[in-house]
Amino acid sequence: MNDIFKDRKTPGSQDCKTKYVRNSKTISGRLHDEMVMMDIEQGKYFALNPVATRIWDLLESPLALDELCVVLIDEYDVEPERCKVEVEEHLAEMVRLGLLLRS
Repeated sequence: MNDIFKDRKTPGSQDCKTKYVRNSKTISGRLHDEMVMMDIEQGKYFALNPVATRIWDLLESPLALDELCVVLIDEYDVEPERCKVEVEEHLAEMVRLGLLLRS
């Protein structure tokens, strides 16, 4: 199983209009405060940390980076620039792994 988002080093390249949506070919389930996922096409398992899990939850409907940050800044009491950088990294990694799609 891949434990993603513990050491995020993948920079994002999203613009403010890009929306993100869950890949429908991914199944997921909660295990305590983390999300465990399987990409059914690749047969790979993933575990998301609590912040990545919250991003996944928010992406029940397509959202842009800025829309995600509005919610997360309030919930996590984080500076806007830091939120943008870290969420952008999460999104880029999720896209790279095929868990999310850009629309």
